[in-house]
Amino acid sequence: MQNFLHYLTFPYLLQGCITALGLLFGALAGGLLIGFVLALAADSRWLWLRYPVRAYIYVIRGTPQLLQLILLFNVLPQAGITLAPFVSALLALTINETAFCAEIIRGGIRSVNRDQRIAAQAFGFSALTELGHVVVPQGLRAIIPALGNEAVGLLKSTSLASVVGVSELTLRSQTIVSQNFEFLPVLLASGVMYIALSALIAAIQNWCERNVGTGRRARRGAQPELRIDDPGPVGRMAPVESASDAHVPQLEIDKVRVSYGSKQVLKDVSLSVAPGEVVALLGKSGSGKSTLLKTILALNPLDSGSIRIEGRSLTSTGSGAPMPRRRLAKARADARIGMVFQNFALFDHLSALDNAASIPVRVQHVPRVEAARRARIALLKVGLKDFADHMPHELSGGQQQRVGIARALASDPRVILFDEPTSALDPELVGEVDETIRRLARTGITMLLSTHDIDFAASVADRIVFLHDGRIIEQGTPDILRAPKTPEFAAFLRHPEDDGDAPLLKPAMLEAAR
Repeated sequence: MQNFLHYLTFPYLLQGCITALGLLFGALAGGLLIGFVLALAADSRWLWLRYPVRAYIYVIRGTPQLLQLILLFNVLPQAGITLAPFVSALLALTINETAFCAEIIRGGIRSVNRDQRIAAQAFGFSALTELGHVVVPQGLRAIIPALGNEAVGLLKSTSLASVVGVSELTLRSQTIVSQNFEFLPVLLASGVMYIALSALIAAIQNWCERNVGTGRRARRGAQPELRIDDPGPVGRMAPVESASDAHVPQLEIDKVRVSYGSKQVLKDVSLSVAPGEVVALLGKSGSGKSTLLKTILALNPLDSGSIRIEGRSLTSTGSGAPMPRRRLAKARADARIGMVFQNFALFDHLSALDNAASIPVRVQHVPRVEAARRARIALLKVGLKDFADHMPHELSGGQQQRVGIARALASDPRVILFDEPTSALDPELVGEVDETIRRLARTGITMLLSTHDIDFAASVADRIVFLHDGRIIEQGTPDILRAPKTPEFAAFLRHPEDDGDAPLLKPAMLEAAR
């Protein structure tokens, strides 16, 4: 026992611990930095980048780490590059970690709800903003536990550095044993040191799991009193001032055609929406309602036609050329189209207040104080003033959808799109969302909503638009619900079905939205 305690505090072994820690953190840091880039490249849409990166990961993960270390230590000098044993070992361990960290990070990125990613793109988040403020914070919840396990494995792998002469903990233990043959106390002390270092890694992992990527609540404290008629972007919800203003198109869709593969989904759709007008889209499953909303947000490529918001094109540049992907985020941001999604698509790691403030802060670059004010006014308008600091999982479905509406309002939208806003809700929750939308409709906000609820459409809309087989068949005031002119519309009104249109946020759309 006395010998064990002696070796447990023996400076020679403690120096070996420091060397092992240097290899651990150096290789892990390098592996994370390079692995992050490799993870993005491994899922790139460019084949010339994706396949070589995946081949590299496959080769590195498939060969023994000891073999990599020996090859690197012996091959580099033949190329005229001579490195110290520690540097050679660090380089070899780092190269190995890049492959494993890449797969850990890629798994974390893929664990993020794709609906939220496409929602971020629809709001005008740039690729970097989406990655930094939506994907990475949530992906860390899956990455951290796997990374902690990888770090413990890497700590034990540092012992391999002894084969190239790095005097780390294991080699120093062997050196002592070869001199005094005290196997048990020396190796036991060495094992306890490894366990202590593993405990340090576990402590760091536990701290990260509690504090990183777990969500951020709104700060509590005294808040200014807000009224529903407060001035500001969200408070500027007054009815349209004149009839002439009402006839100036705010949203203009001109002869739009969209295809999925060989199937044409939208066929020469033209629609003009005036400022302050509320338009309800009706139609059976597959009629093209959700596709039309996707297309307005530039999430679908056009075969032909154009879409403009107050004269701004989302589909083409000033010269008439198709809008490049790299400019889509700015085009969406400039268009200021609010969106309320069928399946909410709230950012799970943000509170209700931070969700509502996310577009002003991340897309419109509004100062945080002003963005928070906008968000609080928006939450007040949807009846959630007292839920600002609640996380999405703490809210009912109806409350989550109303936060989604508040998020759209806080962005000071020119137009708000609603994609089946109540279809994902339990029946008892539908009423609160319907009433919220009715209140907004009376304020003069331009709205285009897709719904399967005929009674709701009649109560909220200024105009009904009926789509059938990708075409607009009928449109007019809600009176057309009592006197349909076409057999298709009459059949729909006699037998309205639950709308099975695909939700706006489909995983297959993620790549197209890029």
